[in-house]
Amino acid sequence: MLQVNDPAKARARIEQQLEGIPRLRGHGPNPFDYYQWDARTTEVLTALFGADSDELQRYYDAAGIRGRLPGVRGQAENMTLNIHGPWGILARLERAERVLRDIASAIPQ
Repeated sequence: MLQVNDPAKARARIEQQLEGIPRLRGHGPNPFDYYQWDARTTEVLTALFGADSDELQRYYDAAGIRGRLPGVRGQAENMTLNIHGPWGILARLERAERVLRDIASAIPQ
């Protein structure tokens, strides 16, 4: 893990993203809302740890959007995500939550 300038602020930003997960689950989840949350999570991790960081790669491996998946409408990155299934929004949120909690817990207090 790279050193962050302000560990308390870094942990707070990650926890803010974690706090958004229950709302996403409770709203359907709505693909549009998920995309916004995912984009913000990527921005936060990039700002805190860098674009080439292990933290960002771990998040991408767990929940990142990668091309067209079976049963998904649209092309490439412009698609509507399924809700269920191994790469549906609910599964992505489950994996993302575990990764973000792990990253937050590794930040020194």
